Amino acid sequence: MPDIMNVWKDFQHTKLMEQLRTFGAWLKKMARHLFLPYMEMVQGKGITRRWLFTTFSLLGTTLIAAFIVAVSLINSYYYNNIQQIIDQRASVTADYFSQTASYTYSNMSANDYRLAAQSFVEGFQDKDKMELQFIDAKGRIIISSSGFEPSANAVVPDYEKALLSGKYDKWNGKNENGEHVFAVTYLLNSTRQSDQDKKEPVKRREAIRMVVSLEPTDRTVRNIVVLITVVILTALLFITVSSSYFIRSIINPVKNITNLAGHIAAGDFSIRLTKEHDDEIGDLVDSINAMASELALSENAKNDFISSVSHELRTPLTAIKGWSETMLMCNVETDEAMIKRGMGIIINETERLSGLVEQLLDFSRMQSGRMVMNFQMLDIVAEIDDVVFMFSEKAKKEDKRLVFYEPEEAIPVMGDRNRLKQVIIIVIDNAMKYSEPGGKIYIYANVTDDRLTIGVRDQGCGIPADQLPKVKQKFYKANTQKGGFGIGLAVADEIIRKHNGEFTIDSVENEGTNVQIILPIVRQNNTIEFAPIGENPSDSNDTQEEVTVNE
Repeated sequence: MPDIMNVWKDFQHTKLMEQLRTFGAWLKKMARHLFLPYMEMVQGKGITRRWLFTTFSLLGTTLIAAFIVAVSLINSYYYNNIQQIIDQRASVTADYFSQTASYTYSNMSANDYRLAAQSFVEGFQDKDKMELQFIDAKGRIIISSSGFEPSANAVVPDYEKALLSGKYDKWNGKNENGEHVFAVTYLLNSTRQSDQDKKEPVKRREAIRMVVSLEPTDRTVRNIVVLITVVILTALLFITVSSSYFIRSIINPVKNITNLAGHIAAGDFSIRLTKEHDDEIGDLVDSINAMASELALSENAKNDFISSVSHELRTPLTAIKGWSETMLMCNVETDEAMIKRGMGIIINETERLSGLVEQLLDFSRMQSGRMVMNFQMLDIVAEIDDVVFMFSEKAKKEDKRLVFYEPEEAIPVMGDRNRLKQVIIIVIDNAMKYSEPGGKIYIYANVTDDRLTIGVRDQGCGIPADQLPKVKQKFYKANTQKGGFGIGLAVADEIIRKHNGEFTIDSVENEGTNVQIILPIVRQNNTIEFAPIGENPSDSNDTQEEVTVNE
């Protein structure tokens, strides 16, 4: 024993043992890599468990059913064919022996029967395939084609059954040597007993017995079953490996997406997934990355919005605070002009501050779906005229011209007076904001096929083509150098949509922007007719008669 232990210790330090350890570690790693999803299934992990349970339940049931059917068909094919062949051969042999025998069996002596059987067996040609046996009237096997002396302990249950049936019977079992055989016995010169005779012991009859060994067939069937089992196990192994790869190709990206979603939920919008496959998972990766990009833009827009709100609200508040402090130090009698000027500035800044707050409230109502429209019949031309007049003084101070192509007829519209006026104010205010001193802002109204188009066209800086689709998005500002919250156009678009209209913006960078408000008009019994206003100011050359408000 000590020598064996020393040999084992020495072997553990050999190079072969090191290689075996390395191979074992690699094999363990590969097995863990391939069967990790199935380990997760046992541990109860979500989609892996559900997918594998469903797949292998269906697959296992199908394979077991296929295996049972295949084995049944194989057994039926081999054993039934053998039984049918032996049965037919025994019947033919019994008939042939009856025809070749010189006398009927009842008149034959036992010795003559033996000699006839011996002669018949010697001429039997299929000795190598099956065994032909002759049974005498005492139920003993007297002659066999095997060439061996028949055993006195031979098991012949088919002979006993044939005596009861009166003609023949068969048997499938193991003989006295433990060999699996199939045997068929046909009685010679015998008839079925009557019911009365059956009460007495059955009288023995001579018989021919065919016996074939099923051992080769058993081996063949067993080999086929083993082959089918190996094929099924190989298929299961292949399915297991391919399923492991398939599951990993789904589960790993899903885990990465889940991890990314966690980072996004924590506020990290810069992280991106790598697209590895151009399939549904790849489309999901693209969607998640696009979502992260949109959220990053929304986050930046939100931060810019907060900054804009702070700046826009601070400016009037600073003016109000500064002039209030100045007015406190003024003498009411001597500084009356200064106090009057300060009050005017405070009133203007208060109105401006009120407008900013109202704009935020409108945006809040729009977001929550609480923006209510009070529809009534109104003359939209009069409303446009009021807004143009309201901006005339501001345009004059900023050295800009407002040109209004005013229709001669009233244009009836069903809408909310204040909201429509708010939209026109937003559009004209934006046009003035982005126009340079000396520039013109054209306001026009046209009617075509029961649709009113209100347009505002400026000669300002315009909007880059890549930014044009985004200008109606909340918080978005194409030009961050200008004031505002970036929600005016979003509010205007929502108001026009609630009027069943359209709000469109066309722009060319460094040339100008054309905003159109398209609304349905109301015709009362078709008695109102609208004359053409003239050429569309969006492509006119100022030769048309103009109503210049501030000149």
